[in-house]
Amino acid sequence: MNLTTLLLQEFKAEADTTIRVLDEINNDILEFRPHEKSMTIKDLANHMLLIPSWVRAILRGTEFDWATYTPPSPITSKEDLIIQYAQYAAVATKALEETNDEVLRQSWTMKKGDFTFFTIEKHQAIRNLILNHTVHHRAQMGVNLRLNNLKVPASYVSSADENLFD
Repeated sequence: MNLTTLLLQEFKAEADTTIRVLDEINNDILEFRPHEKSMTIKDLANHMLLIPSWVRAILRGTEFDWATYTPPSPITSKEDLIIQYAQYAAVATKALEETNDEVLRQSWTMKKGDFTFFTIEKHQAIRNLILNHTVHHRAQMGVNLRLNNLKVPASYVSSADENLFD
């Protein structure tokens, strides 16, 4: 199996799981933050929904400069978060379907103005900035759900709220 197919399969699985987690958010808890240094649920969810939007930019470009980035306006309802995430995930899926291993092995740079954070191959950027980053924030969201006595969906096998073995 080629690298493109592997990343595409993993991206689709992680996106599906992320939608299931976002679907457990309750609009009444969007301003909840577990600690003063933590993001609110709304801010975390808005950050999570942007992650798949970076896939096409990684695949089509050679660099990303935070100095020129303007984030979209925050979304303020669970329903709109899910709709927007699904749209970004669909665009990312299409971009992955249209790429190939040669493109995935090209260099890509993340920087802010004159400061370069790193230069890595595009497949590594997809793995680190998209897949791993999604899992990281989804776990944070799971803690927020638990602290608000809401269901935490299973991510890979089962959770305390969802037994996939039944």
